[in-house]
Amino acid sequence: MVQKCYKFCALPIFIRFLFILKFVFCIQILEVTAGEIITPLRNTHASESAVIVIRSQQIAAYEETSRGFEEGCREKNISIKAIYDLKGDIEEGKRITQHIKRDKPNLILAVGVLAATIVKEQFPDIPIIFCMVINHERFNLRGTNITGISSEAPVENQFAILKELLGADKRVGVIYDPSKSGKIVSEAALVVEKFKLNLVKKEIASENEVASALKSIVKKIDVLWIIPDSTVVTKNSLDAIFQAAEKNHLPTFCTSSAIVKGGALISISPDYASTGLQASQIAQKLLNNPATTTLGIKQPDKLKITVNTTTAKTIGIDLSPLRSRTDIVLYP
Repeated sequence: MVQKCYKFCALPIFIRFLFILKFVFCIQILEVTAGEIITPLRNTHASESAVIVIRSQQIAAYEETSRGFEEGCREKNISIKAIYDLKGDIEEGKRITQHIKRDKPNLILAVGVLAATIVKEQFPDIPIIFCMVINHERFNLRGTNITGISSEAPVENQFAILKELLGADKRVGVIYDPSKSGKIVSEAALVVEKFKLNLVKKEIASENEVASALKSIVKKIDVLWIIPDSTVVTKNSLDAIFQAAEKNHLPTFCTSSAIVKGGALISISPDYASTGLQASQIAQKLLNNPATTTLGIKQPDKLKITVNTTTAKTIGIDLSPLRSRTDIVLYP
């Protein structure tokens, strides 16, 4: 569950973002000792390439991604020497990097924004793959040794599924902070007409403006698009959004299954296990071709649709257009 309210204004921007990230991925945080090393099932042989996994914290989404990566690595004879969990602790991350430097891995998989930013800074000469980083472009996760898998479903895929469920000629509302997610909204503006949808945009500069922005557009839209914007996606603002959506029978769609479990109607998001498997495929390419140190930023290979059936019933949405799909998860 989401932790109780933090006094965000007194905290640095980066730490505030970590709290938001923790909420978006919310889901059963497991209590383990910070920096615990999970031992792989077998030892590394001289003929094998050894990689290390470092996760920002132990939450369900990150674990599922790690399991997909482990499964892919076993099939490719890539040995995972150790898995480290930071539990969101920056200082613990600094300590763990010393262990990793002694291990001298051939490649590092970083899961989550804290892990990704730490290894980018500390390991400029080792190939790095990052994943599960929301709005990765905000963190400048680029370099000659860095490959990434985007954690957002492509905008075109999102609108295609939205049209499949709700039909064409819908007004899609979006509340956003241009400094956080302006690029996403600009991209949406270029593709929305392809699906015969209209985009209704409302800019804000702080979390305190979400409620008034919502009030100003709620009667002018047919569906609300909740994008991964840390100014908008907070506990208080999401509570307000879900209350207004229920009152006005307004469908909400997003890119996080956690937000769907919190009350949104539908999410289009990467399949976490598939993301891990995709990372193992990238790892194999990099390890087999030492001269290639980066493959750029990749889109996720596989998406999943999560639908809150309780919300659908409450606001009167017919889910039959999607029920035949094999990539749909019905919650609860």
